[in-house]
Amino acid sequence: MSLFQVIASTSTSRQASAQQSNHASRLHKLVVVVCLAAAVSACGGNKKKGGIAEDLAKQQVQELYSKGKAALDRGNYGFAIDYYRALEANYPYGELTEQAKLDMLFAFDKTNQIDQAVEAADNFIKLYPTHKNVDYAYYMKGVASFEKKAGRLDKFIKGGAKTVRDPKPFRDSQDALEELIKRYPNSIYTKDAEQRIVYIRNALAERELYVAQFYFDNETYVAAVNRCKTIIYTYETSPAVEGALILMEKSYLEMGLDDLAISTRTVLNENFPENKNIASYRKKKGIFARLNPF
Repeated sequence: MSLFQVIASTSTSRQASAQQSNHASRLHKLVVVVCLAAAVSACGGNKKKGGIAEDLAKQQVQELYSKGKAALDRGNYGFAIDYYRALEANYPYGELTEQAKLDMLFAFDKTNQIDQAVEAADNFIKLYPTHKNVDYAYYMKGVASFEKKAGRLDKFIKGGAKTVRDPKPFRDSQDALEELIKRYPNSIYTKDAEQRIVYIRNALAERELYVAQFYFDNETYVAAVNRCKTIIYTYETSPAVEGALILMEKSYLEMGLDDLAISTRTVLNENFPENKNIASYRKKKGIFARLNPF
C-alpha cells in the first residue's frame, strides 16, 4: 500500500470515528433532555395533585363556611343551613366542618326545627365528646327542648300558655341544662342555664298547681292533695308552694280532716305570714245540702 493510501485510509477512519462520536454525543444530549422533561412533568403532576388540588379543596371549604356564616349573621338561617349541609356532605372532617355543625344548632332553633336541633346536638355530643365547644351543644339542646310547642291536651287545661305547656319538653330541657352545669360548671353558658332552670321549675310547679285546682274543682280532693304535695316537696323554692298549701288546706276541710287542715294552716302561716286567703273560704256543700234551700 502506498503512503498516500495509508494516509487516506487513516483520515477516513478518523472521520468515521468523529461522526460516531458526534452521533453518540447528540444521542446522550437527547436522553438528558428527555429525562429532564420527564422529571419536570413529574414534578408538575405532583404539584397539581398534592398542592393545587389540596389548596382548591381548602378554598372550597372556607368558601362554603364563609357563605354559611354570612347568611347566619344576616338572619338568613335557611340559606345558612343549606351551605353548612353542603359543607358536611363534601367535607365531613375538619375544624370548619365541626364549627358548621355547631352553627347549625342555632340555625335549626331559629327556624323552629326543634327536633332537628335536638338530634343534631345529640349527634355532636356523641361524635365529639371532648370538643372544646361541646358545652355549647349541651346548652343548645336545652334551649331547643325548652322551646318545643305545647301539646294538644294542654289547651284544655286552665291557665296561661307558658304555664300549661307539655311538661316533657321542659323536663328534657332541664336535664340537658343540668348536665351542662354538672360537666362544665365554668362554661360561659352556665349562668344562663341556671336561670332557665329556675324558670322551668317554676313553670312546672305552676302547671302542677293548675292540675291540682282542676281536681279540686271536680271534687277529687285526694288527687288535689297529692298534686299539692308534689309541688311542696319537688319544687320547694317555687312561688307555687304558697298556692299549693292553700289548696291543700281547702281540700282537707272538704274531706272533714280538720286536724290536717290546721297543720297545713300552721305551715302556711310560718312560711307566708302575710297570707290571709283561707279566712274567707267556705266549705262546699254536699250535693244533698246544695239541693236543700234551708
